[in-house]
Amino acid sequence: MSDKRMEVCRMHAKNAVSILIVEDEERYRRLLGANLQIEGYEVWEAASGHEALQIFSDRKPDLIVLDLRLPEIDGFELCRRLRKMTSAPILILTALNTEADLIHALDFGADDYLTKPFSLQELLARLRALLRRAAHTVSEQSADLACGDIMLSEETRAVMIHGRSTRLTPTEWSLMSEFVLHCGKVLPHDRLLGKIWGPEYRNDHEYLRVYVRRLRSYIEPNPKRPVYLVTHAGIGYVLHPSPHVPPD
Repeated sequence: MSDKRMEVCRMHAKNAVSILIVEDEERYRRLLGANLQIEGYEVWEAASGHEALQIFSDRKPDLIVLDLRLPEIDGFELCRRLRKMTSAPILILTALNTEADLIHALDFGADDYLTKPFSLQELLARLRALLRRAAHTVSEQSADLACGDIMLSEETRAVMIHGRSTRLTPTEWSLMSEFVLHCGKVLPHDRLLGKIWGPEYRNDHEYLRVYVRRLRSYIEPNPKRPVYLVTHAGIGYVLHPSPHVPPD
């Protein structure tokens, strides 16, 4: 890297957003890290799952970029462990490109999924979107919002129902906020995808299905027979303020 670019990196790194890159291929990891530093991010690098957990414990990064093919601890398991430790956004960056891999990663707590090869501009756009989501607040006027039995706490970033509280990831928070803010209204698939993930995700219904399933696991008495977060087939979803049993 040139002296001029190094100076730019040092200037930007002060008070910068921090990113942990977990990638076992050194050439790939160094290239990605250098480009993110040029963009003003503070970067830490890990070549294995154990190293990533140690760096995370020491540094508490704002965002994690995670490969799935890793030595010692595979990326899926590492994602699961990290999600138990933090609500920081996790972006999967991998050569695994099947729908099953995507669903598996989202189920384990990832916020987004990008396959290799990719463009730097696309990666940067995804990172910016994730960081915006992480910084999002439901309301500037009130710390809490409610939809009947369901309440969101801005202070704890948790959803609460009947005395049970579950802390949400940034993506879960953004999606649940949208449902609560439009309590009782049917929200179409493409609107939710565009609002939470961005306009380029309007056809990625699998993202939405996975996250709705996760939200139901937090608020429903029986997630397999939802009475709060209900599907409107072919249209979207509606969050009801009290248990609502759809007609057969």
